Amino acid sequence: MLATASPRLHAAARRLSLAAAPAGALPALRLPRSRPARYVSLRLRASASASAAAPSAKEDLGFDEMAARTTRRYYMLGGKGGVGKTSCAASLAVRFANSGHPTLVVSTDPAHSLSDSFAQDLTGGALASVEGTDSPLFALEINPEKSREEFRTINQKNGGSGVKDFMDGMGLGILADQLGELKLGELLDTPPPGLDEAIAISKVIQFLEAPEYSMFSRIVFDTAPTGHTLRLLSLPDFLDASIGKILKLRSKIASATSAIKSVFGQDVQQQDAANKLEQLRERMVKVRELFRDTESTEFIIVTIPTVMAISESGRLHSSLQKESVPVRRLIVNQVLPPSSSDCKFCAIKRKDQARALDMIKNDPELMELHVMQAPLVDMEIRGVPALKFLGDIVWK
Repeated sequence: MLATASPRLHAAARRLSLAAAPAGALPALRLPRSRPARYVSLRLRASASASAAAPSAKEDLGFDEMAARTTRRYYMLGGKGGVGKTSCAASLAVRFANSGHPTLVVSTDPAHSLSDSFAQDLTGGALASVEGTDSPLFALEINPEKSREEFRTINQKNGGSGVKDFMDGMGLGILADQLGELKLGELLDTPPPGLDEAIAISKVIQFLEAPEYSMFSRIVFDTAPTGHTLRLLSLPDFLDASIGKILKLRSKIASATSAIKSVFGQDVQQQDAANKLEQLRERMVKVRELFRDTESTEFIIVTIPTVMAISESGRLHSSLQKESVPVRRLIVNQVLPPSSSDCKFCAIKRKDQARALDMIKNDPELMELHVMQAPLVDMEIRGVPALKFLGDIVWK
């Protein structure tokens, strides 16, 4: 298995020590090179200037606090595209699994990267076991295209009668016949915007209700870029309100036609449809409460030390606060390592990063968050050994 560490690699990682670090900086960390087909060296060095960006902690928000809770916990990692959310989410999942928590990591991003991060095939839309951790670790890449195809199939079955079947179930079959010439089915052949987020919501509902997911004490979400994530978080409110309006409309129609419908035996069918909508509404309320539950859920913002990324992170935090989603941590990824002999490019880049890191200390949306540093690395983080090594640096 690609993600399984060799004994030599584990031994090398255990010998790494930060004890020799000069004040205010972390030393260079090197993982010895192995054969070309195996995991090669990672040179990780944290920036001394970056460490100064974290505000003084008002409470212990280290990894021990994250791992100590006995109730199930949901962690959602999100931010601007390209900041390294997947690597951070995967490394957190590995850290949890190695700390005794059966863990599930889920990608809700249509452009999945979990397979690349774990260096194994996780496609297919089903739970896949990740090897190389102390406790069970499973990964799931939600397959939106598969669900879109199911959506099209439902609406195209029997020559496009899927829409009529739906309206029949709502007790509105006569209305569907009258509007048949408008070819409503063609309007629904293309899945509506937000379907990817709706699919992700349905998976969250499964995590809450399905027995096969009860074994996981930690569930980590690798979310889509900022815009998709905000739609995902606001969708339960939208669906709750929409279903409420549908139920009210159906109630008015049903009261006006109840006498006629009872003659044809449609009352039971109408009530079944109403019950299903009410159940869906209750599930949406449950998901909304989960997103906003400070005892079970936390959103972790991931960013990089650039002015644009920090600015977007501030706006993201503001939006999350409006949705009442709990946020306590901020990861600054790809921080340049210290160097005594910078080239001109590196010196300019380091100055830009320092300016971005200063923004965090002065941004009212971010200054109160617990800031963690993820150092820039000289290669891609791929496979469980590399993710464990990164996780030990970031999640401490």
